[in-house]
Amino acid sequence: MLLFNRKLKAIRKFKSGPVALALCLGLGLALSGCQVRPLYSGTTMSGQTLSADLSSIEIVPAKSRLEQELRNNLIFAFNGGAEQGIPAYRLDMKVTSSTSDLDIESGTGLAKTSRTRLTVTYQLIRLADKEVATTGSSFFTASFAQSTQRYANERALLDAENRVAEQVANDIHLRLSAFFAAGT
Repeated sequence: MLLFNRKLKAIRKFKSGPVALALCLGLGLALSGCQVRPLYSGTTMSGQTLSADLSSIEIVPAKSRLEQELRNNLIFAFNGGAEQGIPAYRLDMKVTSSTSDLDIESGTGLAKTSRTRLTVTYQLIRLADKEVATTGSSFFTASFAQSTQRYANERALLDAENRVAEQVANDIHLRLSAFFAAGT
């Protein structure tokens, strides 16, 4: 107990007076060198607005319905429905999807619950010099219930695929926004 009281007195002595003022000033000076910028600030590191940088991304054409859903979500996220600007970047994507059954009903052997998973690996290529500006990958999984009706099962699968495409597009949009804001 005596040792604890000595340490407490030393701490109280340290916090008072010019030592505390010097500590606060030193901490303030150390933190002033940080380069923290808001993601959706007025301009990015390239000097343009974030929306101008994002609208300059050309997205490769889709090869399947799920890729088209992903592409449509990305186009809307980048341009907001407006006309695309002059492309300065190209977004190449490798899309893989899978569907699996989670729960099998006893007696009938039919699936009660299934899930679909979408994984996208992308490269953002600068068109001026054909160099890869950034790469990344994103994935999302959505579950859906199965029934004895074929149409209901197909519709549930389509809805789950639309959900995973939207979530992956949101993730890629956020990652590319951070890339343009940071300029790295």
